[in-house]
Amino acid sequence: MSLRTLYRRYRNPLATSDGRIRYYNWWNKQPADEIWFSSYLSKKGILERYPKARFVFFSSLGSIKLLRMDALMRLAQAPSHPTKRIYFNGENNHHPNFAPYLHNLLDHSSIDLSLGFDYTDDLRYMRFPLWILEMFPPESPEENIRRICEQLSHQHLEASRNRFCALVSGNRGSDDPGAILRSNMVQQLNAIDTVDCAGKLLHNTDELKTKFNDNKAEFLKQYRFYICPENASVEGYVTEKLFHCIGSGCIPIYWGADGNPEPDILNHDAILFWNPDGDNSALLQQISDLQRNPQQYKDFFEQPRLKDDAWQAVAAYFAELEKHIHDILR
Repeated sequence: MSLRTLYRRYRNPLATSDGRIRYYNWWNKQPADEIWFSSYLSKKGILERYPKARFVFFSSLGSIKLLRMDALMRLAQAPSHPTKRIYFNGENNHHPNFAPYLHNLLDHSSIDLSLGFDYTDDLRYMRFPLWILEMFPPESPEENIRRICEQLSHQHLEASRNRFCALVSGNRGSDDPGAILRSNMVQQLNAIDTVDCAGKLLHNTDELKTKFNDNKAEFLKQYRFYICPENASVEGYVTEKLFHCIGSGCIPIYWGADGNPEPDILNHDAILFWNPDGDNSALLQQISDLQRNPQQYKDFFEQPRLKDDAWQAVAAYFAELEKHIHDILR
């Protein structure tokens, strides 16, 4: 990337209408005022309480040179208008493609707060996984968090959920490990019944677009099972995939998070764990039995998807984030 391109991106970041919040290397192309963190800072009253504060958010979908460029600009800044720099990691930064972000930018002194999937003891870091942004509105008080968790955990089986299994996945190339994993899963599950693939990978149905107008959640409400592995199995790395599956009511067929996804949140008995390196014959037999025995499937489906105190763990994330932001602003 040329210096000219970098400078243009620096001069023209995603920015809120009042200019107080900027975003670099961000994946979300919606207006900056509507990004989760902008809404959070506004609706929690933080922008009002600290009227001179400015925020810069970085993510990993771009050159780390933008961070260095912004750090240089910080030296020339007026102390009366403090700018706080926050890194949010929505990717698997243990992948070679994200090597500069392996340490969640904690190796850069200009970062005031770092948020990500990993479990790290650094005082400038807190674990704040991506699925929180997907499942909980930024203004959520405790009663809303408890209500959402209750809805996710306890679901009623509808007669319309009568299709076998779905996959919605992009095609990153035949040699992509994620594509290989998903293709192998579909191949073995097809021996039980046909897997409907609505994404680019193994595409065999247009219903997601033609019937449901690309509304994935509504599309999945037809299905009993959903294939939702991560792209890598790293401790703590849990994306929105598993939670979208649970939110749509499907039983997840999952791989990732080193076999231990969100142990304080999720009931692992309600998840079917795939082993890409081992024998899945017992799992496939279980899925076959669930597919062919309505009462057995109903019993499995209606068990709690979340731990009883999951809402408290989610509420703790919100409380800790607010505390960290107040601490860096004081």
